[in-house]
Amino acid sequence: MKSAHHYLAIDLLRIFAATLVLLNHFATFAGEAASVVDTNQAKFGFLSAFAGVGAVGVEIFFVISGFVIAVSAAGKGGLSHSIQFARLRALRILPALWISALISLAVRSAYGEDMSSLSMDFFRSVILSPKGPYIDGVVWSLVVEMIFYALIALSIMSRFRVSIHGVAIALGICSSIYITSLFFLVVARPPIFAVDLIAILSRFHFKILLLQHGVFFASGMLLFRLNDDRQSFRRTRMTSLMGFFLAMGALEILLSIDRSYPYKIAAAGIWALSVIAIILNVVAQNAVNSRLIAYGRAIKFSGRLSYPLYLNHYASGMIIVWFVSSYGVSAPVCFGISLLAVLILSLAVLWLEGKIQHQAKAGFTIRHLLRRPIVPATTLASG
Repeated sequence: MKSAHHYLAIDLLRIFAATLVLLNHFATFAGEAASVVDTNQAKFGFLSAFAGVGAVGVEIFFVISGFVIAVSAAGKGGLSHSIQFARLRALRILPALWISALISLAVRSAYGEDMSSLSMDFFRSVILSPKGPYIDGVVWSLVVEMIFYALIALSIMSRFRVSIHGVAIALGICSSIYITSLFFLVVARPPIFAVDLIAILSRFHFKILLLQHGVFFASGMLLFRLNDDRQSFRRTRMTSLMGFFLAMGALEILLSIDRSYPYKIAAAGIWALSVIAIILNVVAQNAVNSRLIAYGRAIKFSGRLSYPLYLNHYASGMIIVWFVSSYGVSAPVCFGISLLAVLILSLAVLWLEGKIQHQAKAGFTIRHLLRRPIVPATTLASG
């Protein structure tokens, strides 16, 4: 089955999405202090086009996540598979998060922020609490991811009652209702209650409930199901559903980007092109891989690096920019040095993450072997 193979182009899209988010945030960093400012006051004015627009990298991540998780969960059912799925997801997400959270704690403390409040932010981050604030501004997206993982783990646990396909449809429909409702409120703007209601619907609770971003996860999940299912009737139905959810995703991007319409359209366009690239990579996997295989190791490495880069560019990057800027260097030089520092930091986190994951997997294997029943010699001989 195709899903068993590695999708090289998706690794390229991961690093592309992480770079978009990095440029989005760097475009708003101040130079005089470690803070976020308007683009006309930011240190790197030449990045202003990425402000807001680059945030679409998160939505690209969510579509990829929906697809990859559907691949991981395919054909699994029961409590043991659910626990195994949760363990592997935790091993993928938590080590780099904990290392990066410690770095953010140290850097922000060195900057002079109050240690008591930072400690609480750190604690909420490492347990992925649904309630912030967090030690780093990007942690909110990991909380949303973990809620999605929990939903899939529950689906695996009840495999014969709730399928992954059913979860995708239910999640996409609920999210579409939310996005459509928000759209009509924004467009219609009833004179009295619209502003307050829009503010309520924009709260973090609706991200936690997967309503704001559910269509992105659902689209990725349906893409896997569509590629895996050979029955024409179901494929037609799933294609229509996926197209509808993708349209809702574009609408969510238009609503969430807080800039003028040219920037909104640019963000939606980047996202749409990325989704097309994901689809082409999935349906023509062998052809795409054959063109990229010569660079396979570098591409896979960049895909792994995207996560530490995402985790370490914001809080730490903001303070690095302030520190470098304090030496009076020009904006382009400051950008180059700061970007290099964030990259080195991310590489260090990637290395440490790999060590932790290796030890955790090795420890699990040893415990698993020790718990295996001893087979009598006579049984071995008879086999």
